[in-house]
Amino acid sequence: MRSLILKIPLALIFIVSVCQFCFSQQNEEGYIIIKEVKIIGNKTTKENIIVREVPLAINDSMIAGGLSDILERTKSNLLNTSLFNFVTVEPVYFDEQHISIYITVEERWYWWPIPIFQIEETNFNSWLENNDFNKVSYGLFLAKENFRGRKEKVMVLLQTGYTEKIGLKYVIPFINKKKTSGLSVNFAYGRNHEVFYSLTNNKRDYFRSKDQYVQKEISAAIGYEIRPKLYFKHNFELEYKNVNVEDSILFYNPSFLSEDKNDMQFFSLSYKIRRDKRNNKNYPIKGSYYDLGLNKSGFSILDKQLHSFYATFHLKKFWQLDDKLYLASSLKIKYSFQDAPFYLMRGLGQGNDLVRGYELYVVNGENFGVFKSQLRYGLLEDKTFNVKSLRSNKFNKIPLSIYLGTYFDAGYVDSKRVATHGFLENELMLGGGVSLDFVSYYDMVLRTEFSVNRFNEKGLFLHFIAPI
Repeated sequence: MRSLILKIPLALIFIVSVCQFCFSQQNEEGYIIIKEVKIIGNKTTKENIIVREVPLAINDSMIAGGLSDILERTKSNLLNTSLFNFVTVEPVYFDEQHISIYITVEERWYWWPIPIFQIEETNFNSWLENNDFNKVSYGLFLAKENFRGRKEKVMVLLQTGYTEKIGLKYVIPFINKKKTSGLSVNFAYGRNHEVFYSLTNNKRDYFRSKDQYVQKEISAAIGYEIRPKLYFKHNFELEYKNVNVEDSILFYNPSFLSEDKNDMQFFSLSYKIRRDKRNNKNYPIKGSYYDLGLNKSGFSILDKQLHSFYATFHLKKFWQLDDKLYLASSLKIKYSFQDAPFYLMRGLGQGNDLVRGYELYVVNGENFGVFKSQLRYGLLEDKTFNVKSLRSNKFNKIPLSIYLGTYFDAGYVDSKRVATHGFLENELMLGGGVSLDFVSYYDMVLRTEFSVNRFNEKGLFLHFIAPI
């Protein structure tokens, strides 16, 4: 018993000595402690919305050598909220060990009555080829970003032209105190005099009626988002859709909807998990991103003939090789477990899922894979121009970056419906070229690319989103 009594204080002395040694080692290695996070410049945005994006907390400690990475990551996180045009993150030292983090933000303009001029084609380049103004939708898009200063969005769409459409969307990113979950609701009604009903030689086939609406569509969706960690998100969405087409569409393509029907209503359930550590989500040059998604349409509730189920995987990686030299690559794969009608089928050639050099083609199929790579050099990076003629401080400071690049893409579409498609399904597609990209504020990107594909077809193409 006496030996036990003697051992206890000796053990305590040993533990205290070890703690003192560790603490002294931390000090020798230059550990610092965060004592304050100060937010400056947020006139609309609530402070807790900004703090949610900061990857550190009060009384956190770190090695001093890692501070610059934390400050850069904080800046990237805040810019990726799309709430601010400019962000600066700076340390202020109380002494050698204790610091304050000063975050200064310049908020964006949050009210957007935007005129709509939308090209109803696979992409801008295919529209330029035909120059058909009947395939233009126009109207007014009303949006209130950062509603109530809580990063909420309220959007109203009033559109006519090629697609006559009304829509309403409300996004609440945080519905709990921990700010780890959010909700969104969406409703839209649209109708068209013209419909893309099939493909011939990988070009779109259209049917048009001046007197009748050949397609009408109603959709309503509710989404739920879980964000347990700063860079992870889980998204769930349940959507109801009702599609009605004229019999003429079925005459040209009986498989347009399910089972030769001109009316289809169904539920879709989708899930996506993503990890996003890009420095800028609109035009990243450093960091990484991946997502895994599942989508199921048709549950034998409204349409017993519809059974569509597919999975997607998307991986992106960005490296800084030198002071102004960057490398980017991505891989996207889609695999269908169940077949889908033509209305729901998506391959390559629509949106950003394409092999550069094949912008004028649509390659539909059940499964696809596409690889992209690009080497970029920063001719001009983060240069800010002050335009004194613009009095509003939301617009008179214009950031601009310009990147010169070269790229190589490869893609493959696996399709069992080659009879209705063309010559690019089940064939390897290769493309490459040179690019000049312009990046500015309010998420504006302009890409000019001169591409050559496997068939030695050449062209100058324009895009308005980042290539990877």
